[in-house]
Amino acid sequence: MGYLAPLALRRTTAAAGRALPGCLALGLLAGGLAGCNVLLPGRVTHYTPDPAALQDKVDCTVPSEWRPGYGPTASAAQLMGSVPPGFVPVDAVECTFDFSVPARTATPGPPRMVERHLSGDFAPLLAALAQPSDRQDGIACTADGEIVPSLWLVNAAGKAVHVTWPVDACGKTRGKPDTAKALAGLKTVSAKPLEVQVAP
Repeated sequence: MGYLAPLALRRTTAAAGRALPGCLALGLLAGGLAGCNVLLPGRVTHYTPDPAALQDKVDCTVPSEWRPGYGPTASAAQLMGSVPPGFVPVDAVECTFDFSVPARTATPGPPRMVERHLSGDFAPLLAALAQPSDRQDGIACTADGEIVPSLWLVNAAGKAVHVTWPVDACGKTRGKPDTAKALAGLKTVSAKPLEVQVAP
């Protein structure tokens, strides 16, 4: 969900992005890229975030990568991360946006958060979350945004972890679709709107 914007180069400058098509054309005609100062796509590398810290409860109001207020910090400080080794979930929680307009309201207001508890076979979800994320310098990425649910897992002791979704080299989850597919295979057992309103 989001808008589609023109292509932008990931991890390079806007000027380099504008120069790239011309340089490529010039390079093809001249048989090389001499004189063009561009960043060509590098090889894909992979990474896995540090394990998420155990927390006492799920908190859907905590900002994540895809929401305003998030600031990149060390994983130990932000508490988010990959699924800790040996963590066995008995509950999965999606923190999603509710964009519906109440019947009594003519215009939409700020979307509310909804806390959705999911049950079922968590094995496909754990396998999807175990996939590493990709990193690649100099690739062309669309500038459209994603609205991705915050995802929490809860174990039998009631401890919760705020887990990150694997992403592709453009930082998009749609390049790693298995997490969304696994969540779609789970059953919603409860959903409650939260009083706090969060800007999209």
